[in-house]
Amino acid sequence: MRDPLEFKDAVDRHVLAVEALRTGPYAPPWTGCADPGHSSSGDDFAVVVLRRSQGFWEAEDDGSIRDATREEFETELWGVVLALEKRWGPHVTVSAAPAYERRDQEGRHLPPLFEALRELGFDDLRVWEADGRSIAVGMGQAHREEPFVLLAAATGSPGGFDLTGGAAGTGA
Repeated sequence: MRDPLEFKDAVDRHVLAVEALRTGPYAPPWTGCADPGHSSSGDDFAVVVLRRSQGFWEAEDDGSIRDATREEFETELWGVVLALEKRWGPHVTVSAAPAYERRDQEGRHLPPLFEALRELGFDDLRVWEADGRSIAVGMGQAHREEPFVLLAAATGSPGGFDLTGGAAGTGA
């Protein structure tokens, strides 16, 4: 089990990194970036890895290490979400599933922002609108053996993180 002070310190660092994405440039270097090699940016977006676990390629792992790591990352994600809700109010949940399905079925290309997120294996993003930018946090794992990542993203593009052309998602 993780030390509560270590957890609080990690959440505080991640919130500072998200705040820097809200106000700073999209280009690196990024405050709080744990993995510049897997983070990315474009003219109107940045996707920053805040934390990255070890991979799960070891044959002797029966899944318990992976499960414990997932739980730790989910807990940290929700710590960040709750802290950001105190600042910006309720989030909207945006699912990547519809965009991935269209991409697979229709051969559509994803915009660069979503391609960067797809490479990190994200499912759902928790999204806020703040000061002209859409800000998101989420967790991903590209494949079962790959590391978990805790990520933050920001975009100033019209529509933000909405891939459907309609409402951004559902509150949750």
